[in-house]
Amino acid sequence: MSRKTLYQQVYHKLRYLILSGEWTMGSALPSERSLSSEWNVSRNTIVRAFVELEDEGLVYSKVGSGRFVQPLPPVDALTPFCWKDRLRQESTAKPSHLTEWSRMYSSNSLINFAFGEGGNHTLLASDFVQHASVQRIFTQALAHYLLPIEGHPELREWIVSWMGLEQVPSAEHVIMTSGSQEALYLTASILAKPGDAVAVEMPTFFGALHVFQSLGLRIIPIPMDGDGMRVDVLEGVLARYRPRFLYTVPTYHNPTGLTLSLPRRKQLLALSERYNLPIVEDDAYRHLHFEEEPPPTLKSLDTQGNVIYINTFSKTLSPGLRLGWVSASKPFLQQIVRRKELMATTNTFAQLMLLAYLQDGDWGQHLEKSRQNYRSQAEVMGRYLQEFTPHGISFTPPRGGFYYWVALPEGMRPQEILEASIANGVLFATGDMFLSRETDQPFIRLSYSHEPIERVEEGMQRLGEVLALGREQRG
Repeated sequence: MSRKTLYQQVYHKLRYLILSGEWTMGSALPSERSLSSEWNVSRNTIVRAFVELEDEGLVYSKVGSGRFVQPLPPVDALTPFCWKDRLRQESTAKPSHLTEWSRMYSSNSLINFAFGEGGNHTLLASDFVQHASVQRIFTQALAHYLLPIEGHPELREWIVSWMGLEQVPSAEHVIMTSGSQEALYLTASILAKPGDAVAVEMPTFFGALHVFQSLGLRIIPIPMDGDGMRVDVLEGVLARYRPRFLYTVPTYHNPTGLTLSLPRRKQLLALSERYNLPIVEDDAYRHLHFEEEPPPTLKSLDTQGNVIYINTFSKTLSPGLRLGWVSASKPFLQQIVRRKELMATTNTFAQLMLLAYLQDGDWGQHLEKSRQNYRSQAEVMGRYLQEFTPHGISFTPPRGGFYYWVALPEGMRPQEILEASIANGVLFATGDMFLSRETDQPFIRLSYSHEPIERVEEGMQRLGEVLALGREQRG
């Protein structure tokens, strides 16, 4: 996570000095020339960063006087907003990467390091497909024309028991959704309206970006470091932008694989209480740890009811099930139900099949097998990545989840590497897919979860050939 382009380093440093309050609101900023000399960077780099900060509303210029930190708007311009009170009372999205990936992968010839999901080999290694209870539910599905909008009561009760949280005491605090993406869309559409700001750690899951952009929301990026989201920067964002909510993947983050530390989780919840900020916690990878368990969920630490919790069976069992859930207060979930009524009940057959397996199968054994498989795949990919470090790459080994976030050396362009890699039979995700706007992002995301070990090995060998060629071309 440490390597950024020189421009990115300058931009983030300037942004931090403003949002942290080190440069106070209304104060004059150092001149371009003085910063260029002090930081040993070109004046053009400083100017480019200032222009972007002006676009964000953090800086303004006065002809003949220089640049200044933008003061906050008057109090009446920042309309007070209580998201809980609201429970009582389209823009152009980025092109879908999934659509493009699906088209490229349709021949099944590419080795797929792009898809963030388990492959058939993991599902077939469990007893889910062959389990007798799963086979019996075909006739049950025919007898259940529609389940309640909230989802199968027994399935929701199982989830409550499995989560084991004081904050989720009953099935009335859980609603089944068609995967976590629907849960996020419904949640965001309740919390914000077009033009509202939303705080998002950056980089982030591109599916979330699609949701927010499709709803016309203004995305305010929060940077990350080795301990996860920079909560100190978030505080400045909350004071200045008043975002309607924060979206975060705090555990085995997509795409970086990072985990928000426990001290920062507590700091984040303290900020949430102070600013009455709803937090949308996307926790899809929590149970896919390799060794020690991750820190407690934000939901489990929340004493104010500000955390809306989203999870899915797509990562732990099968993406084809398209079953997720959202857990929140009953008034909030009532709003979810009203919106789901406009769509349809979550897939009846999938819910019955899943419930039959969870009740009669060995869910714990399945999770343990999955963890072992993913850990083995991650270790194989990691060994190859370590061999590639002479090519100038860097990475942090994940402790769970699905991904390696790999920094490329200066001058090696991700899109060019991707094109050469596809020609050599390997697909992966470039770092710009996980950003809210077009900018240089010298990272690639490699998913080790989708392919079996022998295909991981073959794909990494091919990727190594591409990286070696790229290094030669750079001289």
